Amino acid sequence: MTRDLDQVRADTYRQLGGTADSPAFRVVGWEADGSEVALTYGIDGLATFTERLTFVDLDIEAAADRSPAVRGALQLTLLCAATSYLKVCLPRDIHLGPAPTAAVRMVEALLTEGLAELAFDHDLDLTGAFDVHADPVTDVPDAGPPPSGVLVPVGGGKDSAVTATVAAKHDPDALTIAINPRRSMQATADAVGLPLVSVRRKLDPLLFALNDAGAINGHVPITAIVASICTVAAAALGRGAVLLSNERAADEPTRRLTDRDVNHQYSKSSMFEQLHVAAADALTGGAVSAWSFLRPASELVIARAFARHPHLLSAVNSCNRAYSLTEERVEWCGDCPKCRFVQLTLAPFLPREQLVDRLGFDALDDPAQLPGVRALVDPNAKPFECVGTIDEAQLALDLLADDPVWADSLAVRELGRAGTGSADRLAELIATTDASELPEPQRTWFTEDVLAAPSHDPVAP
Repeated sequence: MTRDLDQVRADTYRQLGGTADSPAFRVVGWEADGSEVALTYGIDGLATFTERLTFVDLDIEAAADRSPAVRGALQLTLLCAATSYLKVCLPRDIHLGPAPTAAVRMVEALLTEGLAELAFDHDLDLTGAFDVHADPVTDVPDAGPPPSGVLVPVGGGKDSAVTATVAAKHDPDALTIAINPRRSMQATADAVGLPLVSVRRKLDPLLFALNDAGAINGHVPITAIVASICTVAAAALGRGAVLLSNERAADEPTRRLTDRDVNHQYSKSSMFEQLHVAAADALTGGAVSAWSFLRPASELVIARAFARHPHLLSAVNSCNRAYSLTEERVEWCGDCPKCRFVQLTLAPFLPREQLVDRLGFDALDDPAQLPGVRALVDPNAKPFECVGTIDEAQLALDLLADDPVWADSLAVRELGRAGTGSADRLAELIATTDASELPEPQRTWFTEDVLAAPSHDPVAP
């Protein structure tokens, strides 16, 4: 049973020291000063927040002065990053300031679907919970064909390493970009041979103080924020496309409730990507957009592509515990949903000894982790993490059950199904991967490189 949202709002606001009778959240604006950008927001009678972005070695102020696309991308970032602050007490009234219709629709989706996990964690229902107000504004005039260059965000994990590797092969002028760069992000850029653009994001310290005082806190649609920041850098650098690495598994809800779905990966989904692209088009005149190069692919297809470049295992770290706001881990933790899922999906395509040695753990043969592996194939226990679909996790286990090298692993013995045509099912998954909606030349890149077979392949003749 969900809690009364209006009561939670009022109680939280008063607990935090709010003084307004009907508090609203307000998007105040952005301001660029050299390489730094300030994003400012307010909650009536409670707080003013200022988030700071530093685009290392980029003069965003000068770029914004000369480019409508940069200004539009900054506005896009301002709108998406608002979710980090409005969640403090979830005011009903959200004032965006000037915003085109497409941007308003994007924000409305972020408030409901993008914050659905936060609502789930707090026993709230955000359906119809917000009134979004925007001042009318005309779309930026069409900028013509976008520049051809690409910018690839690297998050330190295997998926973005695949995209960066393919981009480096086909576009020698491609660049990578990282928000708050960590060792694995720089190592990925180095491993694929591309320069790394760095952006530092600093949340307002007041947000953490309010969290400690009892603010509503939880998951925000971080991919929307990262993608938007990257469009700013892309526009400033004269790049037309930000190549994200979101796979089609992001469309599967993490939980299906009686009256709604909750998707941990909503801001990675194809539905949100369409809204984000439309908002970027309206705000930049079509000069820059962020879309996923790996959208046609399942997690198993991506893992198979990654296995063609095993040296990348020494660079990447997909463990979410390596990327907390306060500290950095260099090694994989080896005991979390992401670590289990990454090992599970890479195992069919890499020699066991090599994979376990590079990762530093073997979750598939650890009795303590059997419940965690089982959760990957249980729709009622699927973790709120960026993991693949139930079906592809089961297929990975079935592939391993048919592989004598892995068949004796505890999780494979317990959960894998030998003799169920796993190799044929994988072959069908690959054959039905449709890249037709990708634009050229990326469609050709995908077909030539993402679908190519590694040396250790269950479907190889």
